[in-house]
Amino acid sequence: MAEKFTARLRRRGERIWRAIDGHPFLQQLHAGTLPMNRFTYFILQDYVYLLDFAQVLCHAGSKSPNLETLELFARHALGAVEVERSFHESFGRSLGLSPKQLDGVAKGPITQAYIGHLQSVARTGTLGEIVAAVLPCYWIYGEVGRRLYRNRPSKPKIYRQWIETYASEAFWKPVREQIRLTDKLGAAASSSEKKLMTAHFILSSRYEFMFWEQAYRSEKWPV
Repeated sequence: MAEKFTARLRRRGERIWRAIDGHPFLQQLHAGTLPMNRFTYFILQDYVYLLDFAQVLCHAGSKSPNLETLELFARHALGAVEVERSFHESFGRSLGLSPKQLDGVAKGPITQAYIGHLQSVARTGTLGEIVAAVLPCYWIYGEVGRRLYRNRPSKPKIYRQWIETYASEAFWKPVREQIRLTDKLGAAASSSEKKLMTAHFILSSRYEFMFWEQAYRSEKWPV
C-alpha cells in the first residue's frame, strides 16, 4: 500500500514538530507554570491572526473544483471567524481584555511574516499548495492539544480550557477533513506541485514553531 501524502509530509517535518513538542512555552503551559503575560501575548497574536487565516481559506474556496470542497472551506472560514474568535474573546474576558483591546492589537513580527507566507501561497498557488500551507495550523494544534490533554493542569483554569479545546473532537473534525483533502490533492499532484506543497508545509511548520517562540519571548518590532 502506497504511503499517504500527509504521512510523507509529517515525516519530512518530524524535526520541526519535535522542537514544537519540546518548546518551553508548551511545556510550561502543560505544567501550569507558564507566566500569564506570555499566554496573554499568545492569545492576542492568535486572535489577530485568525481574520487573515479565514481570508486565506476563502481564497482556497475560490479555487475549489466542486461544491463539496467549496462547502468545506466556507464552513472552515466561518468557523475561524465565529467559533475561534468567540473562543478568543472569552479568553480575552478571562484575561481582562475588552473586544476593543483585542481588535487594536498590532501583529508581531512572526505573525506578520506567517500571514504573509500564507497570503502569498493563496494568491499564486494551486489549491493543493494552499491546503498544504494551511494544514500545519490545523494539525499541529490538534496534536499539541491531544498530547497535553493527559495530565493537564488543574490551575490555572484557563490553561486547562485551552488544552481541552484543541484536544476536543469538535476541533479534530476539521483537522481530519484537511488531512483527507491534502491526501487527495497530493495523490493527484504532479511531481513539481508535490515539491511545492512539501515546501509550503515545511515553512508553515517552521512558522508554527516561531509563533510559540514569539509568544514565549513576547517579541516586539525592534524599531
